[in-house]
Amino acid sequence: MDFDSVLKEVGDFGRFQKRRLALLGFPVLIGVLHLFLQVFAAGKSDHWCQSWQNEECGAINLTRLQCESLKREISIPVTVSEENTTSFEQCEKFNVTGVDFETAIGILGENVSQKTIPCDEGWVHDQSMFPSTIIIDFQLVCSKSYLPNIAQSIYFAGKMLGTFVFGIAADIFGRRKTQLFSYVCGSLLAFASTVSLNFWMYVVLRFLTSVFLSGIGLNCFVLANELVGPSRRVLASNMIWLYFSVGYGVLSGLAKLIPNWRILQLVVTLPYIPLLALTYFFIPESPRWLVNQERSGDAEKVMRKIAKENEMTLREDFNMKNCTKDEIHNSSTLKQDFLEVIRSRVILLMMINMAFNWVVQAIVYYGLSLSTSSLGIDPYISFVISGAIEIPAYSSCIFVAEWFGRKRTTFFTLILAGIACCCTSLVPYGIPRAVVAILGKFFVTMSFSVVITWALELLPTSLRTSGLSILSMTSRIGPILAPVILILEDTWSSLPVLLFGSLSIIAGFLCLFFPETKGKFLPSTVREAEGLHRNVAFDAGPEELQIDDGDCSKESSQVPESPKRL
Repeated sequence: MDFDSVLKEVGDFGRFQKRRLALLGFPVLIGVLHLFLQVFAAGKSDHWCQSWQNEECGAINLTRLQCESLKREISIPVTVSEENTTSFEQCEKFNVTGVDFETAIGILGENVSQKTIPCDEGWVHDQSMFPSTIIIDFQLVCSKSYLPNIAQSIYFAGKMLGTFVFGIAADIFGRRKTQLFSYVCGSLLAFASTVSLNFWMYVVLRFLTSVFLSGIGLNCFVLANELVGPSRRVLASNMIWLYFSVGYGVLSGLAKLIPNWRILQLVVTLPYIPLLALTYFFIPESPRWLVNQERSGDAEKVMRKIAKENEMTLREDFNMKNCTKDEIHNSSTLKQDFLEVIRSRVILLMMINMAFNWVVQAIVYYGLSLSTSSLGIDPYISFVISGAIEIPAYSSCIFVAEWFGRKRTTFFTLILAGIACCCTSLVPYGIPRAVVAILGKFFVTMSFSVVITWALELLPTSLRTSGLSILSMTSRIGPILAPVILILEDTWSSLPVLLFGSLSIIAGFLCLFFPETKGKFLPSTVREAEGLHRNVAFDAGPEELQIDDGDCSKESSQVPESPKRL
């Protein structure tokens, strides 16, 4: 008897599962706080060169703010932008070396010197919006302004590494042990990062933190899917990832209440302590994993506990000894799957195209999420809206994809996301730009959700699990590249969004090479998957694929992890 049949006997979506799903969602929510923490920890603000650092203006009856304003007016050049707006230079100042401050005040309006020099005494920062950031603490401005983005890319690289390492560890040592280990190590490293003495110490600690925290989120997802029946896995996944969207609002609220980045880092890490205890006492080891490890006795104990909490009565001879193991993809089978992809030109080109599509969507999604503070409105409000817009995007895409099909939905959402990104560069800062950018986020989130299902329906059964794993790992390149692309803002403020828009539009047109899969059987073999590609017309109908051999009516129970969920 297979595991899913046994799970039905104890209840595949009862009180036990619902309680555990509610609990497993909280680590995902806390993970979002760490994932996007740097949006506020590295919030950008105006800055200018420091001059006459020891002058306090007490003799001329000025407050500290009035004094700093006067110093800037005397010593900082004014520049005129392409939009004909004036602003103070951020990285240069007039050469006031050796000039007395009171003397400089006396010749105000005539400039002390027309010669400019780089900042040689540090910088003064406008702390009205972001009082304490890594930019202020580590002076990451001017020639070092790109470093916060590099730090974010390195953090995402840690997530990619951690997903790979802890994915293997969870299969060897178990989901529960791996998750508990990740809690302990990830929490300690996150706490340590609050006392970073310099930028590179901060980067290294954040990188290591991300490696271990990825083990928490990954195993929450796996446990959520392995504790429920096949028909409930999509629902379970959506329940878990609903916490992801809620995390945007929680982080924005905390960042507003706690403007100091070190304290904020501490606060978003503290919940891991009670979550560690709750996981230890209330989250069991995956009974599916125990069966695969031939630990039927331990699996039976967990299943009896599930039955008791679900108020299910078990038959007297209930046991797990005859429960069949799942098919395990070891290195040999993965190599065979890879060779099967290489041999089929159609599947190979489809995988390359789909991988590009997933990477592009990850770039656009994270690029828009990380740049909410540069839209010209309150960054806390824009960040909340950026997360809240995902909820209607996920909800609507379910119906739109079933109504219009995968191809049309993905094509139009990617094109509309690309147009919105390009238009962002044309509208003025403030509410108009924020509205257009958030519309882009809405459409790319919709396409994100549809393309996962589409990939599952395009791949044959023999390649479905390994193929989705390859696509998921490849897509993680996107979050690493997104912060790097945002560095181009320093060259031309509109360049990143134009790149996001162009990539999205290209991906939209490339998806037209995929066949429509709405209403068709899942292919079992490579030959059947190739048969899907015989008709790639834009308006191809939902006729079922004619099966020559094999049983394609059995849908895969594998639920792919969203490429953006790191």
